[in-house]
Amino acid sequence: MIESPEQRFNSYLLSLYATDPFANVRGSSEAHRIEHAASLSGGEQECGVYPSDALKMRVLTTIVNAVAATRVLEIGGGFGYSALWFAETVGEGGDVETIDRFPEHILAIERHAKQFGLEGRIAALYGEGDDILRGLSGPYDVIHDDGWFGAQPAYYDRLADLLRPRGLLIMSNWFLLAHAVAGESPIDWSQFAGPTWADDIQAYALRLVNDERYDVSFIQRPAMALAYRRDDA
Repeated sequence: MIESPEQRFNSYLLSLYATDPFANVRGSSEAHRIEHAASLSGGEQECGVYPSDALKMRVLTTIVNAVAATRVLEIGGGFGYSALWFAETVGEGGDVETIDRFPEHILAIERHAKQFGLEGRIAALYGEGDDILRGLSGPYDVIHDDGWFGAQPAYYDRLADLLRPRGLLIMSNWFLLAHAVAGESPIDWSQFAGPTWADDIQAYALRLVNDERYDVSFIQRPAMALAYRRDDA
């Protein structure tokens, strides 16, 4: 298979970094998603285990370091790939709480945390994001929302309550906005995010940038948004 220029550049960058310490977890995530899809009406999209790649995780962990984060919350834990990166970054005394709605994902997160000696820094929380977030106590330095998809999540305001002033909300699924604005997509998202997904995601973007609690920046590649929690709002 011939690599595109972008793929060649990504491969080169990865070679500079030498290795992905959690590559086996990412690999098992991909295999699980295909297997899990067979038992779900929504297929692979319902399973939702689409881990970020190593290049993106290096960016995210640099951000975690920059804000001196010791307490990280994640919605959408998957197999624990990103939680492992965060846990390694926060160091001794830091902690990462990651939420997932499938019990088999929770077991995998716990298994992988133990495999890498990070079980003392990672807590896997089983349940729907809305329900779990209501029972948590902040403040968190960084919140990584990798669970919402399409419309503004019901827990949107709860995130602001849990995030400390000058903390950072990272949202990983904004590739959907590019698809909506372009008017074309490689996947029919209406099957998973509803028939109004394109309008919904644009409405969420507008709400986010007009929220006085945040200073917001969208990043095209990798597609994500960063929302800095202002301390004057």
